Amino acid sequence: MSSTLLPKPEPPPGLQDAAAELALLRGVLDAAPARVCVISSERRYLYVNREFAEFAGRPAEEILGMTTIELIGPDLAAKLLPVSDRALAGETVSFEGWVDYRRNGRRYIAYTFAPFGAPSGGDGPRQAFINYMRDLTELKRREEEAAAQRAHLRAILEGIADGVNIVAPDARLVLANRGFMRMYGFPDHLAAPGTPVADFVRERIRRADFYPHEDRCSPEEQLVVARVAQIMTAPVGRFEETRPDGSCIEVRRERLPDGTLVNTYIDITARREAERARRASRDALRRNERLSAIASLLAGVAHEINNPLAVVAAQALLLAEEAEGTPLAERAEKVRLAAERCGRIVASLLASARQKPPRRDALDMARAVEAGLDLTVETARAAGIELEVDLARDLPPVRGDADQIAHLVGNLVGNARAALGAMADPPAVRRIAVTLRREGTEAVLRVADNGPGVPRALRERVFDPFFTTKPDGEGTGVGLALCRTIAKAHGGSVVVEDTPGGGATFVVRIPLAAG
Repeated sequence: MSSTLLPKPEPPPGLQDAAAELALLRGVLDAAPARVCVISSERRYLYVNREFAEFAGRPAEEILGMTTIELIGPDLAAKLLPVSDRALAGETVSFEGWVDYRRNGRRYIAYTFAPFGAPSGGDGPRQAFINYMRDLTELKRREEEAAAQRAHLRAILEGIADGVNIVAPDARLVLANRGFMRMYGFPDHLAAPGTPVADFVRERIRRADFYPHEDRCSPEEQLVVARVAQIMTAPVGRFEETRPDGSCIEVRRERLPDGTLVNTYIDITARREAERARRASRDALRRNERLSAIASLLAGVAHEINNPLAVVAAQALLLAEEAEGTPLAERAEKVRLAAERCGRIVASLLASARQKPPRRDALDMARAVEAGLDLTVETARAAGIELEVDLARDLPPVRGDADQIAHLVGNLVGNARAALGAMADPPAVRRIAVTLRREGTEAVLRVADNGPGVPRALRERVFDPFFTTKPDGEGTGVGLALCRTIAKAHGGSVVVEDTPGGGATFVVRIPLAAG
């Protein structure tokens, strides 16, 4: 198929004259979404487009020839006069602002005044100027409403104690309220919008404020990059964060569709401390209930033991008298003294059960410890356990009950003996070391063994009444609870630690008597 070149069309005849061009220009201006007018140097309207006429509420034919004072009033005309003079002088001027119209009220207008036509006489002033007006009232009102809402929201956020921050997808700050800055101890200048999240991380690291998972020896920038990546990719939801200073923060994170992160922070340290206090109160109540049960048990046991013990004590006294002057005299005397000591211990247990005031005599701590060892030393040695005793003899006295101290020592040594005896694979030499030293204002007794030790998770529980790690039928769980009760009654404490090389060490601290 062959093609032929069509001749270039000629412009329609109607567009070839000035009248047609003017009609086209009027059509374009009437369709423009802005108000346009041409004003002469005498401030009379030479031309207005359809938008201008509709805003003025008059036909265009009626406006033409009117002065600006007649149409918009003297106040607004006077306000615009200096700007129109600059346009007539050949300058294009643009500005915007709120304007009060007589007919249309308060409007926000963007003005452009431009010179129109050739100047008369060459360089003289122009004969007219164009006034181009865009009505931005609705847009400005929406902006002001949005700004007011933002200001209102910011005021609310600044007034609350909780922390709030908003982070853009590029890891830069959009907003951070005072609560967040104060909660994390950041300086105020970092709260400026646009601050990189990395600056917050650097600030924290430079003040040596590390999280547990962070390696203090790593380069700073490596830690910064890793932390920023963690923040920006962290899942949404609610979680708790323990700060390096020990405070507990509840963090709630939301991610907007564009990737913006909205984070809120609530300091729940006081709440967690209150919960711990409530748990401690409940635990104390349970311990008191158990101790009350122990007291009842002790009262019954002591009462049952007291009668046969009285017979043993009487017979021991008669035996000591009859054995006087014989080779058995020393052994008989030890039996008598032990029977008397048992009687005092039973009396002490009855006094504790009946909540009588405890004795607080000035006593020699070393002698009280020796008395407790006398109750257990033979049993320990009979089991093949070496007993090492090193007691300081120059300690000032302590105030308390010597029989209770002896009872405490006997329980601790007996507990160590039982632990060594229960080992499936005991050491070649089983050993219990008892030492007494002065440390500051305290007498410190240590009963150490090279047995299996006490796991860290159980180092408080072993002092709970009726708690025992021994097999069924071999322990009551009362001994260590009584030890702590006796230590506290003397103003002291008892804790369990590791023995160097393996084993458990029970440490008893009793205040020395003042003066």
